Order: sequence, then C-alpha cells, then structure tokens
Amino acid sequence: MSVPYQGMLALLRELVSSPDLESLVTAALEGALRLIPGAQAGSVLLRQGNFYRFVAMRVHNIPLPRYSLSLEDELRWYGASLEDALLARPNIVQVRPELSGLVAQDRQTLHQIYWSLNVPIPLNGKVEAWLCLDRLEAAPFSSEALPLAQELGSSLGVVLQTLKERQNTQARLEREERLARVLGILSTFRETELLWQSLPHLILEILGEERAVTLRRVGDELRVFAALNWDEALGLTVPRGKGVSWLALEERTVQMVRMDDPRLHLNVVTDPADFAAFVPVQDAHGEGFGVVVAYSKYPFEPEDAAVLESFGRGVGQVLARLEAQAAQERELARLQTLTHISQRLTAAQTTEELLQQIVREALEQTKASTSLVTLYRPKDDVLEVVAAAGHAAEQAAGTRHPRGKGLAWRVLEHRGTLYLPDASIESSAVFTSGSRVKAAYLGVLLGDPEGRTVGVLSVDTAGTGGAIQLQDRYALEALARVAGVMLSRLQALEQAYQQTDNYRALVQMSTDLEMLDDPQAMAQRAIETLLSLTGLHAGGVFRFVAGSEDPQSGHLELQVRHGRYGLGELLSYLDILPVRIGEGFMGKALATGQTQLLDDYQTWEGAWPRFKNLALRTAVTTPLQVRGQPHGALTLASFHHKVAISDENISLLEAVARRLERAWERVRHLEEITRTREDALRALGLGLELRDLETKGHTDRVVALSEALGRRLGFGDLEGLRMGAYLHDLGKLAIPDSILLKPGTLTDAEWRIMQSHCDIGFGMLENLGFLSQTARNIVRYHHERIDGSGYPFGLTRDEIPLEARLFAVVDVYDALLQSRPYKAAWSQQDALRELRKQAGDTLDARIAQEFIALISEQVQTRK
Repeated sequence: MSVPYQGMLALLRELVSSPDLESLVTAALEGALRLIPGAQAGSVLLRQGNFYRFVAMRVHNIPLPRYSLSLEDELRWYGASLEDALLARPNIVQVRPELSGLVAQDRQTLHQIYWSLNVPIPLNGKVEAWLCLDRLEAAPFSSEALPLAQELGSSLGVVLQTLKERQNTQARLEREERLARVLGILSTFRETELLWQSLPHLILEILGEERAVTLRRVGDELRVFAALNWDEALGLTVPRGKGVSWLALEERTVQMVRMDDPRLHLNVVTDPADFAAFVPVQDAHGEGFGVVVAYSKYPFEPEDAAVLESFGRGVGQVLARLEAQAAQERELARLQTLTHISQRLTAAQTTEELLQQIVREALEQTKASTSLVTLYRPKDDVLEVVAAAGHAAEQAAGTRHPRGKGLAWRVLEHRGTLYLPDASIESSAVFTSGSRVKAAYLGVLLGDPEGRTVGVLSVDTAGTGGAIQLQDRYALEALARVAGVMLSRLQALEQAYQQTDNYRALVQMSTDLEMLDDPQAMAQRAIETLLSLTGLHAGGVFRFVAGSEDPQSGHLELQVRHGRYGLGELLSYLDILPVRIGEGFMGKALATGQTQLLDDYQTWEGAWPRFKNLALRTAVTTPLQVRGQPHGALTLASFHHKVAISDENISLLEAVARRLERAWERVRHLEEITRTREDALRALGLGLELRDLETKGHTDRVVALSEALGRRLGFGDLEGLRMGAYLHDLGKLAIPDSILLKPGTLTDAEWRIMQSHCDIGFGMLENLGFLSQTARNIVRYHHERIDGSGYPFGLTRDEIPLEARLFAVVDVYDALLQSRPYKAAWSQQDALRELRKQAGDTLDARIAQEFIALISEQVQTRK
C-alpha cells in the first residue's frame, strides 16, 4: 500500500472518533491538505437546510465568512453537475473568482487561487459537505490528486454516515430520556390552566429548541393560549379547517413542515427555511384538546415524530384526567353556589332589584372589579347594559352596543363561556371608563328555562388588573343559571301585571272618553294612555288644511300634543307640516285610509334631515276622516331609539282614531245645528229691528259687544249671552204698532203695555229647551236697574242676574250712540261719560268700568 493511502487510513481512523460533524469536516480539511499532492489551502462547508455555511478555512488570510452559500453557488464553483456531486465525484477547475459565491471584499482579500479541487461529500441524497482544496501556483494538480480525492470523498461519506447515525441514536436516546422526564412532570399537574401554560416549556424541554406555542381548542377555533419567545401570538386564532394545526388535530398525527409551506395559517416572523412540528394533544379516545407547535432552524428527524406523538398523547391523558376531576369539582361547587345564590336572589321583588342583586353577587363571587348584565334587544339588534356594579358602573349602565362591538357579542354568537386573560388586545373590547388597560374578562350566557339565550353576565378586572381564577368561572356560570331562571320568572310576573294594568288603563280610558264631549280633550286623554301602553315617547293629533288652489296639497296643523319624559316639547317642531295626499309618510295614510308604520325613521329613504336631526326613530300614524274626507292624523313616535309596535298596538291606535272621528262628526253636526239655530235667531232679531225701526245693526252690535264683555269678565255661558242678545226684545212682537211706533210720549197705560214686553218675551221662550237660563234672564231682566228704577219688577243690585246687568250696560251704550225719533245720536266720548255717570247708580259699577276699558282698548287698537 502506497504512503498516501496509508495516511488516508490513519486519517479515517482519526475521523471516526470525531464528536460532531463540524469537528469531523474540519479535521478532514486539515488531513486532505497533508494527503492531496499540490493542495496548498482550502475550506470546508457544511449543509444547513438548503444552504451551506463555512466551517473551517486554512491558509487563506480572511476571517471565516458568517454568511451562507447556496447549492447553486457551490455547483458553479464545483464546475460539474449535481448528479456528479451526489456520486461523490471530485472535480478540478481553473478558478474564476467571480463564481465563488463569496462577497467582493473576500474575493479580493483571498490569496490568488489558480486551481481548485472540489470534493463533494454526499449523504442521504444531499450533498452534506463540500471540501475545497486550492492551489496557489499556476502549475496544476498532479495526476494522482484526483484519484486520492475520489477515495477521500467516498470514505468521508461513509464516516459521515456513521457519525450521523451515532448522533441520531444518541439524540433519540436523549429525547426519549427527556420525554420520560417530561411525562413524569405531567403527572404532577393539578390545574388544567397551568398545564396549558406550561406546554411550550415542556415540548422545548424534549426538543431543545427555543420557540413554541400552545393552541387550545375553543369551539370551532384554535386559540393561542400560551407562547414562549413569541408573545405577539397570544390571542390569535385559527378557524376550523385552516392551517396545519387543524390538519394535525383532525388526522391525529404529528405534522412536520417548512415555514414556507403555503398551508400555514398562523405564521411566525422567521426565516422561511426554518421548520415547525405540529403536535396534536389528544386523549386515548382520540378526543382533540389542541395543538403544541415547536419551531426549529433545523429540520426535524423522522424519529422525532414518535417521541412527539407520545408527548401529545401523554398531555391528552393528563388533560382528560384533570377535566374529569375539574368536572366533579365544578359540579360540587355549582350545587353549593346554586343553593347560596338562590337564597339571596329570591328576595328580589322586581326585575330591577334582581338585576342589581345579580351584578352585586357576581362581584362578591368572583372578586372582579366590574360586573355587567347585558340583555339582547332583537328589535334593534343591539346589546344593552341593564345593570352594572363596581368600577365605571355609572358610565356603563344604559349603554347600547351594535353587533360586533363589545366582548358580550362574542359570548352571544359563540353561545359559550369566554375567558380572556387580557381583553385590552381585543379590538372589539369596549372600555366604558375610556382607558384601555390590561384586564381579564369572563362572560357567560344568560338563558331562560326553555334554553333561549337572553343576554350575557360578565365580569372583568379593568379597575384593579389581575387575573380571574378558574373557580370564578364556575361561580359565574352557576349564578347565570339561577339568574336566568329567576329573571324569566319575574319578567313573566311583571308582564302579567303589566297586561292587567294595561287592561285597567284601557277600561279607564274608555270610561273617560265616554264622559268627554270635546274631541281635543278626548285626544289628549287618549294619547296619554296610548303612550303608556305602546312605550312610544310622544304623540299628537294633526288636522289637515287643504290648499286653496290644490285640494290635494296643504298642510297639517298640530292641535294636540303630549310626550313622556318631557319629549312632548319636541313636537313643537312639527306644528306645521306641508303635506300632499298620497305622498310621504302621513300623506300616504291620508290617501289610503290605512295606518302607516316606520320601524326606523333614520333609515327611511323619504326621511327629512330636519327630523333625523331630532333623533326621530319609530313612527306610526293612523288617518282621521270626517264624513269620508281627510280630517287629519293621529301620530305616535319614539326618539333616540326604536320601539317595537305590535299588531295589538296598531289595532288599539285605530280604535281610538275611530272614536275621535265619531266625536268630530258629532261636533261638526252640533256646530251646524248651532249655526243654523243662531242664524234663525239672528234673523228674528233683525226682523225685530225693522219692526221697531231700530238703527240698522243694533242686534249684531249688542251680540258682539256682549260676547266680548263676557269673555273679559270670564263669564261661563258665552253662547247664552249671544242668544239673549239676539232675543232681548222678542216680546215686542206682541206690542201693538200704535204703541211700539208711537212718535210721542206714551200714556201711563201705554207705558205699562210697553213694559210688559219683557215678560211676554220670557213667556215665549219658556218652552224652548235649547235656550239656557242665561238667555231667558237677559230677555226678562235687561231693563232692570240696580237702584230699583227699572222694570218689570224693580229689582236692585244682586237681585238682578249677572247676565242681565252685563247686557244692560251694552244695551244702554248702543242706544246712546244711535239716533231715535225722540233723540239725536250721542258721540262715543259722551256715551262713555254717561256710562261713568250711571256706574254704581243705575248700572253695575264694576261691569261698567270693565266695559269702558274694553271700548277704550278697541279704540286704541283701531288707532
């Protein structure tokens, strides 16, 4: 055997005992420089994933490069194909520095290399290392260099394979020992949450890597529950069916992938050439609890899969045991808590009392800083905080959250308990205090006995910080179960009471409406009851006034309004509403004769900006018709938030509208009767004027003045005043013309006949039932004077009815202003002076003074 081959055998014996790959290839480089003729310098590279890193460099005067070279770089330097390299065929090339893959500075600093002998060292289908031997002189390698390099490369491959197997065996034994140690540690856990938190540390204890996360199964999601050296991942989720995590869980096998695998859903900010192992956590029955993921810069070995599967099964068995124990403890705690809570909540007599007791009890049971009861409002599709206790309770109470805003929505939509160790990282979390601070959150469902979800009971630590313990969850779930049943019971009782109250309110309203004649008063009373029964905020009655040119267009005048919580004042903005029959909300009601309902004015395409700015929400209107023609509308509305309107509410609204229509029909009929009657009486009075040769207009003047004076004095029967003024001289119909029209002085006998017209007129009216006593008194006593000088009875002061004393002042005044056959007309100034003179003498002083003031004001107004 030649000397070079003896040296090679000695080198191989030396290399077999190398402790690791780096030591082996470094020693191989040094030995090759001794054995290969012509080799004067060199370097060796070792595979790391898909790249090669420099392990050793000899003779060259540059620091060992810290960067990696690609397989393509090495093949260019090698000067042959990958197939040749995998067959361990060395190759001698004449050096072109630009093909080396080194950075420009290193290429310039290297000794000038003329020839390079590249020795590939293959292993398991890959080039595991490159041995580069350089010649620094222009003369090429000798002919024996290439066969020696071929032998050396093949031998190094065998040694490399032996060392690799030895390392794998050693690593497997070490991992199995670490697995046994970790499985022993698993048996010591007594709390599920602590075990989940520890899993990243335990898997890295086995693998010796640096980064790991735990994904815990929550419904149809895998949620990052714990992490080591990747805190940014906490709280991230993987939906069902996405990513390699679900693949490992559903196929129940360890998945080993590179970080550039397109199937990855939960990605790590790392080198795409790194690797990850996804370990399903499952019990003996295949029940999947979650996934533990370990990350490495080096590929995992096939032998690692068995170790990791054993780890996953071991964790699953411990979790199953802890879950079973926890279930027993929860049941015991639940029964104890149920008994305690039931006793305390039973004392509540109303829903409001119960809700407040629930949030106080939640704080006491969990020691959290804030507790909320949030109920679902399906009509508005919002969650409303109806009770709050603890930190920021005042700000939280009454707040309403649309879908997707607030953690309670997640509890409601996933129909399960939600625990978050830090709610501040959740974008949907709402902090009513205004400060987004680190806080734990726990929310559980509130349901009724039929299993329907009505809301969420939640606690958090926003006021104090810190965590919520596992036992807090059991206590809160027990509280929610009892609270849901009791809340349902109380709401049913209150609903029954409310229905009874509603029935009583309807009966009372019906009774009140029967007793009222005035449609305005009826409408006021009806609106008050309707608002109470429907929950709407304000209501009004509008009257339709048609336009002079187009009867289909006009406006609506607000005649009656009423509002709960003072909101009736908002209707003052609606005093006059332009309307066209058939168009718009109220115009359509007038055209069709049917009730119109707007669930939300804010979203209605025909909404007016003016009313949207008033926060008008739900509106309902039913038309009012009188004699088949549009008369107006009865309208109710809510502000700021919507109100559900049932079919029963609409039927009630329409029934009230029909009642108001009948009242207006009756009023219009009575107005026509009154107008006809008054026209007849006026015609009779005018006829008396003509027979008595009174000055034209006397009747209309005394009627107008009597009504004006009566209104000034607050007299109650103004219609009686008018009727009496029309008929005051009715008895003169029975006076002969010879006396009534006599131009000269009457004899005593004739005067007695003339005075009898008061009694005659009173007797003529005695059987007219529609005339009030006020009118009759004016006819009989309008010539009486307070000093007793009048006729027919010579009554004094208060013996004369007030209406007769009032009319006497008006009659005297108008008589003084008119010319008669026996006197000239007085001026207004003289007439008023005469009234002052007679005040307190023949005429009632107070009435005369008020009349003089009335005439003075009228004169001033005309001026």
